Amino acid sequence: MSRFVLFLSFLFIYIFAVSIYPQTTDDAVRVLDNQSGFGARALGMGGAYHAVADDYSAIYWNPAGLAQMRKMEFWTEFSNINFNNALTYRNNSSSASNNATKFNSIGIVFPVPTYRGSLVFALGYQKLRDFEYANNFSGLSAIFSDEAKTFLPSVEDTVTGAVYDFWDRKVRKEEFITDEGSVNQWSAAAAVDISPNISLGATMNYWTGNSDYQLDFSQIDELNLFDTYPGNFNDYLENRAIASSYSSFSLKLGGLFHLGRYARLGMTIDLPQTITVDEDYSLVSSVSFDDGDIIDLDDISESSQYDIKVPLRISGGASFAAGPALLSGGIDYVDWTQFKFNTDFLKDQNRYFKTDYRGTLKWHVGGEVGLPFYDSQLRAGYMYDPNPLKNEPSETDRKYITAGFGVLIDKVFKIDFAYLRGGWKQTTFDELAPAGTAEDVTLQKLLFTLSYRF
Repeated sequence: MSRFVLFLSFLFIYIFAVSIYPQTTDDAVRVLDNQSGFGARALGMGGAYHAVADDYSAIYWNPAGLAQMRKMEFWTEFSNINFNNALTYRNNSSSASNNATKFNSIGIVFPVPTYRGSLVFALGYQKLRDFEYANNFSGLSAIFSDEAKTFLPSVEDTVTGAVYDFWDRKVRKEEFITDEGSVNQWSAAAAVDISPNISLGATMNYWTGNSDYQLDFSQIDELNLFDTYPGNFNDYLENRAIASSYSSFSLKLGGLFHLGRYARLGMTIDLPQTITVDEDYSLVSSVSFDDGDIIDLDDISESSQYDIKVPLRISGGASFAAGPALLSGGIDYVDWTQFKFNTDFLKDQNRYFKTDYRGTLKWHVGGEVGLPFYDSQLRAGYMYDPNPLKNEPSETDRKYITAGFGVLIDKVFKIDFAYLRGGWKQTTFDELAPAGTAEDVTLQKLLFTLSYRF
């Protein structure tokens, strides 16, 4: 093998390994961004549940709502997620999808007998955030990252002195990405009536979670533009794998105020928390040439741990009941500029929270109406979840329509269904394909809840 090929192999290692996985602000906000919560009744109403919260899911939406419960409740829930992505890369269209059926939550609520008022406890587990994602594109591109050009503007055959420029010629780039996993909570909550119309509650959460990110990339000299020995490059292949796990403790405080018999106001505060992320990263890559030479580049593996400081979050809502109808609305406010990395080697990233992010007001509206048979209800709702990045078009905001149905069987078994359909657009980039991929995302979710009150 010529000295040129050896030199080239070293440079490929350098380009694709010098900064194999620098964590960014995206790695921090993804833990909480686009979080829908749980509960088929709640999500059937678009998540407008802050001032309703009269089942086990109150442990998430507003723990003060647990004080409304007079019977013990056992609760379990399942979900099915369908993620579809319509992609455009360099005028080439493709699609990718990811599907998953998951056990979503389990919990128990147990009221304590009291002479007056209410004292209620709850324990359980629930999924809050799913990482289901897929990306699959292919296209001809002559665009390379500025970072790579800085490292390797050209190379020289150390034998002949000939210079070979590897930029500004089209190669086929193909990339396939999947991301799977979830963020979960183990929770304990309590609620109490402090007056005839005011209830207070709190939920202590232990957060767990994981994500499994896989990237397969190929760069191919499909047009045979690199055909001069020893610069007869054929393809570059790379696989990246990132396994992340999350852990944290958090505390949510809630209040519920009854305005007579028909209206309620609810408010919650999630106190600041620190999320610890443990990551294992691996990279395997190779380069091949037209003459059959293959260079297996060094396998890379490393682990890291970092902490994310999550700021105070505030939510509130109102509901109004009139006969068989219930109308509700809610808002959630997060100031994404207040996120921080608490780990020294990532503190230089904190300025980007200030410059690139904003505070967002997520809002929910929904309602349900009782049907005159089988003690059942129909539900519908809408959820608007703004993109936390500044100066992004409104089409990148997440918008969901929801619908649901519930029925009470034999006065003790409650079955609830919910359907969510959301859509948004986004553009993703990485150093392997800096031209960017336009994505049109559709997310569908089905929820099934079974509860038993006794």
